[in-house]
Amino acid sequence: MSDVPPPSSATPANATSGRVIRAALIIFPLGTVILGIASFGIWWVKRVQVEERGYKYALALRRDITEAGLARHISILQDVYRQTPDKLLPSVAAYLESSMGAENMGYQVRRDTFQQGGIDLSNVDVELTNKKRFREILLVLVPYGDTDPARQTAEVQALATLLSVAHAITGESGSQTLRLAAIPAAHDATSLERFVAAARGKEERFMQVFVLGDPSPATQTTLQKAFRVEETGTVIHHLPATQDSATTLPAAQALKTRLLELLK
Repeated sequence: MSDVPPPSSATPANATSGRVIRAALIIFPLGTVILGIASFGIWWVKRVQVEERGYKYALALRRDITEAGLARHISILQDVYRQTPDKLLPSVAAYLESSMGAENMGYQVRRDTFQQGGIDLSNVDVELTNKKRFREILLVLVPYGDTDPARQTAEVQALATLLSVAHAITGESGSQTLRLAAIPAAHDATSLERFVAAARGKEERFMQVFVLGDPSPATQTTLQKAFRVEETGTVIHHLPATQDSATTLPAAQALKTRLLELLK
């Protein structure tokens, strides 16, 4: 009886095929990881480039606070405030949005519009975001929408201040996020609650709030409740109202200086 070698369990072709499969199982995931890292690197470089372009663009749009600039905003807003509330409130929001937008001041404007009592209301805000402490918010706030003529005069000056300060510091960076907002809280208290709730939903904390326009006692109470001052430790500063461009100019310049000091 002749000796016959036992049949091999794997032919050379099968062995080669197995080695290829094993190599693929190792190489392909590694390649995917490397490709993922490379893709992230490309995305990050592009993001930085976009941010640098945005920063340089914003700096080019920056304008000093001047009495002429304030007077222009005041004149336009005074015309807006001659309208009835159903037209006044949307017009204020529209003017803020267009004035602070990318083409004029370089900001990405957020406008949260909702209806209350058949009137379109809007919370409008812009910000200079700090990358590391982006949840710590320094807020400049103008509550608008009061029906008292004296308080409307103060609101106009406050809104002009907000716009002028925003224009003067566009492109600035600092130790925390600076947000500038106009909220129709003097007309509807829930608008402020809506604004604060949106921030809390993102786990943001308001460190200090500078309130312009000397709002009514009722609105000041609304502010205290909305920001939960005793619970959160938020510090609210009520800045004195001004009456014309001559008195608003030094107040706006002082606010700008104070904000830049806080952002250091």
